[in-house]
Amino acid sequence: CTADVVLKNGNVVTYDRATKKAALPTEATAKAAGLAIVMNTIDKPEILEPNDFKIEKGENPRLFALFSLKDRIIDMDMDQVKGEYSAIDVGDALVANDKGQLEVVESAAGYAEYFEVIEKTSYNTEGLAVKVVIA
Repeated sequence: CTADVVLKNGNVVTYDRATKKAALPTEATAKAAGLAIVMNTIDKPEILEPNDFKIEKGENPRLFALFSLKDRIIDMDMDQVKGEYSAIDVGDALVANDKGQLEVVESAAGYAEYFEVIEKTSYNTEGLAVKVVIA
């Protein structure tokens, strides 16, 4: 797949194997099955901070389909999570928004794929351990 927009590691995207495109989710596709998380190797030596790494438009994001990660634990920092670290609690559900970021919702009912916060960590200072949930 190629990116139609600039992406960052940790973004959640939709992907289409027929068109070979990765795109940011819409409100409807964020609730549907078929999401993936972007996680490229940082292969640009000029990048000094991991969160500065970008997959430019036209480049190839490395995608991991969420269904293949069911019940796996992912460590992440707050770079692609909308909101304040202090406002996130263990047990919160994180869902994709239309910018490919994750945000807390009161209820994940209606979402086919989302992340559940299982621990707040010190990963990159303000980190989260999240479990991939496939409803």
